[in-house]
Amino acid sequence: MNENHIIRQATPDDRAPILDLTARAFGQLEEVEIIEKLEANDEILLELVADFDGKIVGHILFYPIGVFGKLGAVGLGPMCVDPWMKRQKIGTNLVNRGLEHVNASGASLVFVLGHDWFYPRFGFNVEATREFETPYKGPHFFGLRFRYGPPMSGRLIFPDAFGTPSA
Repeated sequence: MNENHIIRQATPDDRAPILDLTARAFGQLEEVEIIEKLEANDEILLELVADFDGKIVGHILFYPIGVFGKLGAVGLGPMCVDPWMKRQKIGTNLVNRGLEHVNASGASLVFVLGHDWFYPRFGFNVEATREFETPYKGPHFFGLRFRYGPPMSGRLIFPDAFGTPSA
């Protein structure tokens, strides 16, 4: 880990700085609204922040994804880094630490909609999504399987916060 920041669990006191960071990093409020709705519906499985001298400079969130008629999976996102702190391995450290926690929790599969230049370095790939139905399917929708086992296929059911139509 880069020594200029620490990765830790988010606390209630971090909510306002997380929402501010998310709005600045994405340049819009859609991701802020997703975070607020996930929190309101108690659908946050894991939330980590990167803390640099008491300032939140990175954030990652994991949430449950249902798989119609089967065991569920985990979704990653939103994830962001302060635009002034890019290229300091903050995003990499957030993803690595988050995936360690999710893997240790027993989840077998994580999905993310994101950049094709970023997520494959962690083992995410489009092939892992092949047998799943979702409107997000495409070159930027990735899966990462920690272990063989269910779910192996099915229709993904995202939390209401995403406003996702059925596949």
